Order: sequence, then C-alpha cells, then structure tokens
Amino acid sequence: MAASGKNNFGMKEKQVLSPIDGGKVDKIQPLLKYAKPFPRPGALAEVFLILKNNTGKRVEGWLTITPPCGWVIEPGRRLMIAIRPQGRILAEFFLSTPEQPAQGPHLLQIRITAKKEALLAEAAFDIRPGLLFLVDG
Repeated sequence: MAASGKNNFGMKEKQVLSPIDGGKVDKIQPLLKYAKPFPRPGALAEVFLILKNNTGKRVEGWLTITPPCGWVIEPGRRLMIAIRPQGRILAEFFLSTPEQPAQGPHLLQIRITAKKEALLAEAAFDIRPGLLFLVDG
C-alpha cells in the first residue's frame, strides 16, 4: 500500500492525550487525538484537537496552536472558533516532524482567547511518545 502525505487512522494506533498539568482548562477542556507513531520527517500527520466548552455560555474567540520547536503545522497556527454552551468542536490540522527531533519533551501548546485577548484556556501536550518511527523493510 502506498503511503499518503496525510495519514489515515485505519492502520495506526489512535492516541488521545490530556494536557499536561499546569494549564488553564476549567472553562474549555482540550484533548488531542492523533495516530501513533507520527510519519517520517517531512510527511504530514493528521491531528485533531477536541475542545469542550464547560460553561453555560457560547464561547467565541481565537485558537492559537504552537507546535514543538522545529515542527511544521499546516494550514496555520491561528483559527477562529465558536463553541455552544456545553458543546464540543473539533479542530483539524497537520503536523510534520523535523529531520532531527530534539531530546526531551515535544510540547504542542494551545491558547484560546476571547475578544480583547482575554485568556479562556491554555494547555500543553507532550507529543514525544508519538515519535516512534516505523522502520521500512
């Protein structure tokens, strides 16, 4: 089977991550979903960010995603979002690993701000466990 630039969850282990401790996730609860392992450097991996609004009010604002150092994110880092009260949304994006991933944690950071840049949520996910590259035969 030929490899595609954008991964299919059908042939890999699905990984769902909660954010690491220390963020602000009481109003908006984020989860990160991706297929493990990430593809080789230069190939794009499909990633989903699930956002749950834990408030009784509609949330409108900006989602900013900052990938780990050296990683590439497509289509971009900033997305306008709206989530109904107690609702969920799914933000899809693509990540590409660097040629030489650094040691230590690989933190993907998210920040959700409302109008006038009021902080609604901030979280980080360590996606280093997804760096177990497949070896070609």
